[in-house]
Amino acid sequence: MKIISAVDGSPHASAAATLLNRIPFPGDTDVVAVHVLEDVYESAYGKHLGTLVRATLDKDRRGAAKTLLQNESAKLSETFASVREELVVGHAAREITALAASEDADLVALGARGMNALERFLLGSTSEKIVRHAPCSVLIARDSSHAKTPSESDQQPLRFLVACDGSSATNESIETLAQLPLSESAEVMLLSVHSLVTTFRADILQKMSAEWRREAELARAALDVAATQLDAAGIRNVSTRVEEASDVASEILQVAGHWNADIVMAGSNGKGAVDRFLLGSVSRRLIRHADGSVWIVRGKDDPAT
Repeated sequence: MKIISAVDGSPHASAAATLLNRIPFPGDTDVVAVHVLEDVYESAYGKHLGTLVRATLDKDRRGAAKTLLQNESAKLSETFASVREELVVGHAAREITALAASEDADLVALGARGMNALERFLLGSTSEKIVRHAPCSVLIARDSSHAKTPSESDQQPLRFLVACDGSSATNESIETLAQLPLSESAEVMLLSVHSLVTTFRADILQKMSAEWRREAELARAALDVAATQLDAAGIRNVSTRVEEASDVASEILQVAGHWNADIVMAGSNGKGAVDRFLLGSVSRRLIRHADGSVWIVRGKDDPAT
């Protein structure tokens, strides 16, 4: 397995490294720690910046970036045997996406937001661009209570909430979890949310229909199959939950918050039917509003948008 870990010195990016250390990835996992130096001179200083001043700024920024990369690499090396550093210049989203493609990465990990200075690059808009265009799954981390220290994580199990809608993305999420050597204390909740159309109280007729009952039964059966698959992989603490809501994203966020989920896993795209819910708009809302981290799952055969 190969992971691209984006580094910019922000609390959220640091939380991403902490979270990567907490997740038990396979022992042969390789990590590439990358820092992107934005070319800010044209917009910030104008075209007439003196050569000497520009060279001095470049030297200072590169020195700070190398120190940052070394510190984050040392942090990741506590868990991962293979950690490589990459320092590149350009547009953050484009460079990180290109690196993920050239490295044939399985996962990109980055912070939800970056530094509030000229050298910042992990803005919310950038993280969303990476989610849309990366050729692999993306883990968006936040500097919140879930990003615990190693001593705290020894006492608290990881909690994964998997948003399930019966799409191929759901299968990818389950297969991803099944491949992780999770401890017996790890907890997984499989959540399926049925979208209600509340306009003119259409939800009343909707829930009375035979089709609605059949969909609910199929959802519960699918969750049971997924739970069995995880149990076969050694993940014992698996619960299933079916909810009804007019706003699916809000329901996922609410359940995740009440359950204190460390990571919400969802597909980049869902089913192409009326009752689909893991659309790009929903995944974007999860990224923007979740209290904890969000793992957007994309299979290698799923096209980036």
